[in-house]
Amino acid sequence: MYDKIVDILCAIKEDQPELRHSLSPSTDLNNDIGLDSLQMIQFMLKVEEQLNVAIDYDQFDYEHLESIEAFISFLKSCQSQAQPQYEDVQQ
Repeated sequence: MYDKIVDILCAIKEDQPELRHSLSPSTDLNNDIGLDSLQMIQFMLKVEEQLNVAIDYDQFDYEHLESIEAFISFLKSCQSQAQPQYEDVQQ
Protein backbone atom coordinates (compact mmCIF):
# COMPACT_ATOMS: atom_id res chain seq x y z
CA MET A 1 0.00 0.00 0.00
CA TYR A 2 2.90 2.34 0.78
CA ASP A 3 4.34 1.97 -2.73
CA LYS A 4 0.98 2.72 -4.32
CA ILE A 5 0.55 5.87 -2.23
CA VAL A 6 4.05 7.00 -3.21
CA ASP A 7 3.17 6.39 -6.88
CA ILE A 8 -0.01 8.47 -6.52
CA LEU A 9 1.85 11.32 -4.81
CA CYS A 10 4.54 11.34 -7.48
CA ALA A 11 1.94 11.39 -10.25
CA ILE A 12 0.20 14.38 -8.67
CA LYS A 13 3.46 16.23 -8.03
CA GLU A 14 4.92 15.34 -11.43
CA ASP A 15 6.73 18.68 -11.50
CA GLN A 16 8.95 17.41 -8.65
CA PRO A 17 10.77 14.30 -9.98
CA GLU A 18 13.03 14.23 -6.91
CA LEU A 19 10.03 13.73 -4.60
CA ARG A 20 10.09 9.90 -4.73
CA HIS A 21 13.55 9.79 -3.15
CA SER A 22 12.58 12.08 -0.29
CA LEU A 23 9.48 10.12 0.79
CA SER A 24 9.40 7.76 3.76
CA PRO A 25 6.67 6.32 6.00
CA SER A 26 7.14 9.30 8.33
CA THR A 27 6.73 11.95 5.59
CA ASP A 28 4.09 14.52 6.56
CA LEU A 29 1.50 14.67 3.77
CA ASN A 30 0.71 18.32 4.45
CA ASN A 31 3.93 19.98 5.49
CA ASP A 32 6.58 17.92 3.68
CA ILE A 33 4.87 17.37 0.33
CA GLY A 34 2.97 20.63 0.02
CA LEU A 35 -0.21 19.52 -1.71
CA ASP A 36 -2.53 22.42 -2.48
CA SER A 37 -6.27 21.94 -1.98
CA LEU A 38 -6.91 20.70 -5.53
CA GLN A 39 -3.99 18.28 -5.35
CA MET A 40 -5.27 16.98 -2.01
CA ILE A 41 -8.67 16.26 -3.56
CA GLN A 42 -6.98 14.52 -6.50
CA PHE A 43 -4.88 12.50 -4.06
CA MET A 44 -7.88 11.34 -2.03
CA LEU A 45 -9.89 10.41 -5.14
CA LYS A 46 -6.97 8.49 -6.65
CA VAL A 47 -6.40 6.65 -3.36
CA GLU A 48 -10.05 5.60 -3.27
CA GLU A 49 -9.98 4.52 -6.91
CA GLN A 50 -6.62 2.76 -7.06
CA LEU A 51 -6.73 1.12 -3.63
CA ASN A 52 -10.42 0.27 -3.91
CA VAL A 53 -11.28 1.81 -0.55
CA ALA A 54 -14.08 4.16 0.50
CA ILE A 55 -12.61 6.84 2.74
CA ASP A 56 -14.88 7.54 5.70
CA TYR A 57 -14.77 11.33 5.70
CA ASP A 58 -16.82 11.44 8.92
CA GLN A 59 -13.89 9.76 10.68
CA PHE A 60 -11.14 11.49 8.70
CA ASP A 61 -9.06 14.02 10.62
CA TYR A 62 -6.03 16.22 10.06
CA GLU A 63 -3.92 13.86 12.21
CA HIS A 64 -4.28 11.16 9.54
CA LEU A 65 -2.11 13.31 7.26
CA GLU A 66 0.75 13.67 9.77
CA SER A 67 2.59 10.83 8.03
CA ILE A 68 2.14 8.37 5.20
CA GLU A 69 2.15 5.66 7.86
CA ALA A 70 -0.71 7.33 9.77
CA PHE A 71 -2.66 7.69 6.52
CA ILE A 72 -2.18 3.99 5.73
CA SER A 73 -3.42 3.05 9.21
CA PHE A 74 -6.52 5.17 8.62
CA LEU A 75 -7.10 3.54 5.22
CA LYS A 76 -6.87 0.09 6.77
CA SER A 77 -9.57 1.04 9.25
CA CYS A 78 -11.76 2.18 6.33
CA GLN A 79 -11.24 -1.12 4.50
CA SER A 80 -12.33 -3.15 7.51
CA GLN A 81 -15.72 -1.46 7.66
CA ALA A 82 -18.26 -3.75 6.04
CA GLN A 83 -21.10 -1.24 5.74
CA PRO A 84 -22.19 0.05 2.32
CA GLN A 85 -20.96 3.46 1.29
CA TYR A 86 -24.49 4.78 0.78
CA GLU A 87 -26.78 3.32 3.41
CA ASP A 88 -29.98 4.77 1.99
CA VAL A 89 -29.66 3.01 -1.38
CA GLN A 90 -31.76 -0.12 -1.73
CA GLN A 91 -30.03 -3.01 -3.47
